[in-house]
Amino acid sequence: MVRKQRFVLLNIFSVIAVGIFITQPGFSLAAESDVEYFTDNGYGNPTDTMQHPSGEYFEGTTYVAYQGPHEDPYVCSYDHSAKKWAGPYKAGVSLMGQEYDSIDRSGKVDNHGRPSMIIDAKGYIHLAFGGHGGVSTLGENSQGAQGRGKQTHVVSKRPGDITEWEELDNISPLGTYSQWVKMPNGDLYLFYRHGSHQSDWVYQKSTDAGRTFTTSKSILKSKPHTGYPGPYDAWYAWFAPGKGNTITASYVYHLCDKSGAGRHTNARYNCYYMMMNTDDGSWQNVKGQKLDIPVTKEVADKNTMIVDTNEERTNRGACRVDENGYPHLFFRYDVGHVRYTRWLGDSWQKPVRIIPGSKLQDGDILIDSPLNVRLLLSYKVAGAGTVGYWRTTDGGLTWKKDKPLITSKEANFKYVSSLMHNANPEALLLLSEHIYGQEHQYRKMILLGDNGPVTRPEKQASNLGDRLKELQKLKEEGKLDDQPKGRRGRTTPRE
Repeated sequence: MVRKQRFVLLNIFSVIAVGIFITQPGFSLAAESDVEYFTDNGYGNPTDTMQHPSGEYFEGTTYVAYQGPHEDPYVCSYDHSAKKWAGPYKAGVSLMGQEYDSIDRSGKVDNHGRPSMIIDAKGYIHLAFGGHGGVSTLGENSQGAQGRGKQTHVVSKRPGDITEWEELDNISPLGTYSQWVKMPNGDLYLFYRHGSHQSDWVYQKSTDAGRTFTTSKSILKSKPHTGYPGPYDAWYAWFAPGKGNTITASYVYHLCDKSGAGRHTNARYNCYYMMMNTDDGSWQNVKGQKLDIPVTKEVADKNTMIVDTNEERTNRGACRVDENGYPHLFFRYDVGHVRYTRWLGDSWQKPVRIIPGSKLQDGDILIDSPLNVRLLLSYKVAGAGTVGYWRTTDGGLTWKKDKPLITSKEANFKYVSSLMHNANPEALLLLSEHIYGQEHQYRKMILLGDNGPVTRPEKQASNLGDRLKELQKLKEEGKLDDQPKGRRGRTTPRE
């Protein structure tokens, strides 16, 4: 009888104890659900392969940067061992951000100032962002034309810490399409276009972990077109580490004409390749022939052209090198079809179309050997947004599709990043979810790896807050009507 009483009392106390425990803040008997996105406050087109890399795997953690509210740069990190996320933290202020974000699809977002990231040898995290050629108040542009925004360089206040940032006034504010390259010895190179469309492509170099940089040096020359008056020769370029102490440059030609209606012509042709020897700063074509820089259209056509597209629209893709230092690259032709080619040692392999029928493809290249290559691409299948591998085992002559890493009938993933620098297979690239029919321009951001999306507890991934409700209220009050139209942005920072 006594033993039975003790049992009853024990169970009563157990129920009371559990009742007290489950009423504590933050406790739930049901496990918090995980979601495929790590945040929901991406804005506009928050990431792209052009501004790259968008992140880096460094000492067990993947750090990522993307465009958030007001086109400002935001940073998150993922600890692979602990499987824990941190962030997002705002790392700076973009001059191109409007006072109020656009509440619908008709609102203009510039998107050219998306952040690119690199981590120096000491672990400090660097971002370049915010530029579309620079507003006129920033000074004269001797290497190009006036644009918008201000290219800005910020660095974390402590190694590996994304919570606090400081701005360093040591790069040209007149840049856009900011691209970082880190060399084996720790030197940092920042490549970008020095102005709006009719501008040179340049680089600045740092040998002290990004604390100081050389002045900008022109690589690709923008100049009046020699065939007939009006247009300018211009370029879209993509820079990446090569083998050893080299840097590759793949690019397409842009015949830029601002004399007619509209902002500028959209003509982009051909595909080109060259590389830099960072030991002496010299440039050469794929055959090893030296090039004088800046390279002009005439020199490029004669010495660096891979494919003449006969004035059919072409866009740049990605370029990586194999164990021999030979480049493998893709470019996007006609309606956006990815076409792959590689250097065979004496000639370029005939370009091969990878995915028939699907438009607006983009992504990056992983080279396992000269003959075994994977393209990690975004594309559509019967309207479903898809990201996954296409692989070849015969050097790009034939391709097979792997099972998608992510797919959705409700959204597309056409805006993806390039590979993270030093990417961990669990976390290869960023993508933003563009839901069909969605009116507002806030996006869920996904970090994708070989196992699919890197998940996060839903509460941690919900960072948008009441922004949409606040914007809707402002719209109803007519306060959004006075906001400047178009994408000109501001000439002074927001408060």
